[in-house]
Amino acid sequence: MGRSIRAKASGFTIGAAALALFVVIGCEGARDIWDKVARRDTLELPVLLTSELPFRYPAGLFFQRIEGDVTLKLYIDSTGRVVPESTAVVQHSGHPAFDTAAVEGAAQLLFRPARRGDRRVGLTVLFPVKFKMPPTPKSDTSTAK
Repeated sequence: MGRSIRAKASGFTIGAAALALFVVIGCEGARDIWDKVARRDTLELPVLLTSELPFRYPAGLFFQRIEGDVTLKLYIDSTGRVVPESTAVVQHSGHPAFDTAAVEGAAQLLFRPARRGDRRVGLTVLFPVKFKMPPTPKSDTSTAK
């Protein structure tokens, strides 16, 4: 009886060891699969490619030296273009001319599209537009001799 119990215990031990080895090998394979899934599901955000920003400072506000910030909601499609119909002001500047200039300029932006793994995907983003006055040069009041 003792011998059969040992045999069963040995068989159980061998079976458990084989199962543990299978699980470890299986986990290694599962890790590779998980890494592929994680890469596929990782979202890479769009990158602005437009070198010169297309936003035009409204002349009336420029001459009054008024500044403002606008936040737009943009949908950037899988080719990197802004879909103009999707553009909306989500934070107004307090000056409708800034809001209008921001929306008009956004249509001309070009991005490297967002990616999910190997696929290009469309994505909605918030895009800040800041209308700031350029610094004025200070006059030299010193007298050089």
